[in-house]
Amino acid sequence: MNSIDVIQERVLEASQPQQRIVRGLWCTDCFYNPDHNGRIFDYKFIVTQTVGQGCAYSMQYEYARDELIQFVGKDCLEQEVPDVALRVSMLDSLYGYFFPVTNQTVERAVGPSYEKLSWRTSLILREAVRLLGCLKNKRIVNVGVVGDIVKSFHDQKSDIVGTDYDEIIVGTKMFDDVEIYHGERTLALLEDADLAIVTGMTITTQTIDSILEVCRTHNTKVIVFAETGANLGSYYLQEGADVFLGETYPFYIFNGQSEILVGRR
Repeated sequence: MNSIDVIQERVLEASQPQQRIVRGLWCTDCFYNPDHNGRIFDYKFIVTQTVGQGCAYSMQYEYARDELIQFVGKDCLEQEVPDVALRVSMLDSLYGYFFPVTNQTVERAVGPSYEKLSWRTSLILREAVRLLGCLKNKRIVNVGVVGDIVKSFHDQKSDIVGTDYDEIIVGTKMFDDVEIYHGERTLALLEDADLAIVTGMTITTQTIDSILEVCRTHNTKVIVFAETGANLGSYYLQEGADVFLGETYPFYIFNGQSEILVGRR
């Protein structure tokens, strides 16, 4: 079974049907580029509310209203959910409720989105230093490229590269000399890395399992930063991630207050 199947099996065993009833479902377009350090983020995200609230970004841009509304007021797992992002959003709304992270802490910030972007990146840098010490010359792979993360590690003189499936940035160089490789190169690059900084969207693309397996085999440290699946921290930590930073909705991209759940193995 892949990670999504395992998570669903655990949720089904731990929950009752009434706890899985969908109280709300939101499907939102997102176009975002706060500081011009990278591409415009062009995604759709889905928020599901059951006993908890979960979210997942989707690479599918069009959802029929009837496709979504059929789940509202019903047990979200009583029927097959063919769309991966929708399924992840539903499971994310449940998993943290039944399987919370042990000794989890919460970081909060209030302000405009461009300030909170730097705040989020500072938390990733903090955890990287805790894991590796001095970051100079350390081999870092950013899986799911975020320009502000790349820039911050580049400023620390890390040997950082990025991998992504977005053809707009694949094959380019960021900040003059940071190579951005196609996602197909991810596993090979992780074999020689000191640290992987991995987006939560890897569960939707169904690449997270192989990423964690390679990192375990080659003793590569892992930080997962997740808006998609922000409540799945206990699962990732159990599977070998060293740090999980779960950014619950509303994310830093919205002005106001944001929260990041911090879990460590």
